[in-house]
Amino acid sequence: MTKFPSREWFEQVALGAEEDLELFKKLGYVEAKVGIKIDANGKGTSGYLLEFSGYNVSSVSEIADPVPQSDFTIEGALTAWTDMVRNIQENGEPDLEHTLNRLTMAGVPLKLVAADQLQADIFFRMNQTFQAFFNEAVKVPTEFAS
Repeated sequence: MTKFPSREWFEQVALGAEEDLELFKKLGYVEAKVGIKIDANGKGTSGYLLEFSGYNVSSVSEIADPVPQSDFTIEGALTAWTDMVRNIQENGEPDLEHTLNRLTMAGVPLKLVAADQLQADIFFRMNQTFQAFFNEAVKVPTEFAS
């Protein structure tokens, strides 16, 4: 079991994505630094930087604030992130209410943060790749933080 959220959890998801290389090749080449910021319901915040390069994630870093180093950051409460990951694991993929696209609409419950519209546009243009990455969570036995 790998604890969510943690750098190790994101690394395990990245390993799963490497196993599905053909899927990611179909989705297309991506160069992006994706920030993930998770508010642990008043118990602090964790931040991660996922570097997408080519057809996979080349590195995962745990950092206090991914916003300044990322092209864009998706941030939200631990409960929202946990609900999304659980939904993916229970169904093999997210239902329509638990996709990254849906969860970031109007900034509720996840919020897309970018320095400008060009940076935010990376999220929208490459959304299928980022969603496919999170869909790999189905392969990672997960222990959820409380």
